[in-house]
Amino acid sequence: MKRLTKIAVVCVVVWGAFLAEPRAVGQGPVFSGTGPEIEAHGGFEYIGQQVPTATRVPMYGVNSGLTVGLLKRLGVRLDLGYARAGNVFDSGYHSDILTYMAGPVFYPVRTQRLSPYVQLLVGGARVTGATPNGQGGFVRGYANELSWAGGGGVELHTSRKFALRVGADYLHTSYFDPTLSVAGQGNIRAVMSFTYYLGGRRR
Repeated sequence: MKRLTKIAVVCVVVWGAFLAEPRAVGQGPVFSGTGPEIEAHGGFEYIGQQVPTATRVPMYGVNSGLTVGLLKRLGVRLDLGYARAGNVFDSGYHSDILTYMAGPVFYPVRTQRLSPYVQLLVGGARVTGATPNGQGGFVRGYANELSWAGGGGVELHTSRKFALRVGADYLHTSYFDPTLSVAGQGNIRAVMSFTYYLGGRRR
């Protein structure tokens, strides 16, 4: 939990510095925003990690990223997440998943209060864990392999600058099975994050 707390604090500090508006501005001409819409998000995630020959492992962590709007209903999203579970299967070892993915996000409908979306993200995932080997022991190590996530959710706009995003994905990662072969994992991921509108085109 200490490591997870440190990661959460770092994310808050980085995004806080990035989102902070300047305290003083020059007296030059004022221009209306015409560039791409940019949103930053940060919050929490839950992953139900699939483990071969065992039950799913509940993992909790943080999630952050950026979304750049290309068109009114189409954008590109960068998504970074980290989730962790301690003492999995009473093994004394932890399990964690670090994901770094990007891909298109599509908004079928966009209103002042509600914006449902679907997304497809592709990138990588670094996975550690403790897979039961069927002989009373555990397979340990890490795998950094291709990963992808597909799903959707909804953004609830609380003001002109802020929104609450709730979504769920099927997250595909890879890790060692009991035979020491790298096998795919079909994980379930849920995310709740707070979105801040940076600038660009207005909705």
